[in-house]
Amino acid sequence: MLTIQYTWSSPRSEATQFSLPPLTCELPRRRRLRHYIIGLPEDAQLAIDRLHLLRYAERFEWTHALEFPPNGIVLNAEQPGEVLRCLHREMRSNPSANE
Repeated sequence: MLTIQYTWSSPRSEATQFSLPPLTCELPRRRRLRHYIIGLPEDAQLAIDRLHLLRYAERFEWTHALEFPPNGIVLNAEQPGEVLRCLHREMRSNPSANE
């Protein structure tokens, strides 16, 4: 007759206990970059389309056309009918590159 003996280790034995090192990951710093396109609506859209073809920014990321008020704003329109389009991007900052 064959007898097989099994030995089970206790879950509290030293072989099964381990500890993970503390998590010390540092998130990359981010800086905001803003793009402004000022021009006639068709010219602004053409520039946005070109940036899209270059895979820099999706078309939907840009704001809708904002018309300048008649008295202008800090950025003055050079021609009547010009619009302002904006894109805000988050840029990762490499901490080692700034040192």
